[in-house]
Amino acid sequence: MNTPDRVHEVVLASRLVSVIRAATPEAALGAARAVIRGGVKLIEVTYSVPDAPRVMATLAREAPDGVIIGAGTVLTRQEAEDAIDAGACFLIAPNASEAVAAVAREADAYWCPGAYTTSEILRAMEMGAHLVKVYPVGVAGGPDYIRIIRDPLPRVPMLAAGGTHLDNLVPFYSVGCLACGIGAAMADPALALAGRFDEIEARTRAFVDRAASFASSPR
Repeated sequence: MNTPDRVHEVVLASRLVSVIRAATPEAALGAARAVIRGGVKLIEVTYSVPDAPRVMATLAREAPDGVIIGAGTVLTRQEAEDAIDAGACFLIAPNASEAVAAVAREADAYWCPGAYTTSEILRAMEMGAHLVKVYPVGVAGGPDYIRIIRDPLPRVPMLAAGGTHLDNLVPFYSVGCLACGIGAAMADPALALAGRFDEIEARTRAFVDRAASFASSPR
């Protein structure tokens, strides 16, 4: 059973969340299947995908053992409930919503709200976040920002997202991020719409290999 503790174990072990955005449900499914073949264990289907709950439900039914399906850009209580009903085991958002937090608590689902400043991050933790998505830190502050805010917030579990890519993956890990959320740098919506799923799979393998190299490196 994918309890919050189990999801967190996978976050710690894999260090990658693949963010699926696509113009059609079919493209989203193809992209998600490609990143799963590439070795990613945490698949975030965002609500920017048309008919996102149906995509989540399809992936939840067919996901191999060890792969966990979740929902992204979850902004409302209804979206959170629909995602849970579809089989999502984690909820990620760019903000911290009390309504979404309530659904996560009621469903015993893993909740990763978005925040940026130290005040926002601490507020998210007070609301019950299991992991805080520091967003959009890839394009606003980068690893140096995480390094600075980790001094007063050493015990806050953080996910780097928004502008994350292959070259800043290890720097984010090195300054204390537990994982990185990777969007177009891995599952590019344009590649998905063009049916270039082999390229998405190849990109994914590069990310998985880079994350594994950090995990095995002496520190």
